Amino acid sequence: MKAVNNPPFPCCNTAGFTLIESLVSIALIGILMGIALPQLELQWQTSRRQDAQNSLLQLHLRQLQWRGLNPEYASSLTELNWPSSHSLSQHYLLDLQSSHSQGYVLHATAVGTQSRDTACSSLSLHVSANAQLLRTSNASVLSDIGGCWKW
Repeated sequence: MKAVNNPPFPCCNTAGFTLIESLVSIALIGILMGIALPQLELQWQTSRRQDAQNSLLQLHLRQLQWRGLNPEYASSLTELNWPSSHSLSQHYLLDLQSSHSQGYVLHATAVGTQSRDTACSSLSLHVSANAQLLRTSNASVLSDIGGCWKW
């Protein structure tokens, strides 16, 4: 009897990837994700800032409507018929500060995952006695150093 020497994998029937090829592919995907995810998070944070800006602008318009009918600006968000103390998409906590007949300050503070946006975690809209509109961010009282307001 003659022994038959059959190779374990015939040349024509091989298919698939080797272990090394699979590990290299997984490593490359990991490196690409490590580069892409921080940039993606930054883009999400930047786009969520629009939530605060839109909410502050809507409150500003409601204040103008209120002031047209009353001798002073509204002193609370409920007077402006704002549904809650959060922005429209719930990424910021809204506050109406120092409201009087001459002006007011609307303030938005980031909450939840948006609070990781340290550059623009706080946005404010100041309206002064001469109807000057001032947009500020974070601790800066007089300017938008972080460039958080795009308009």
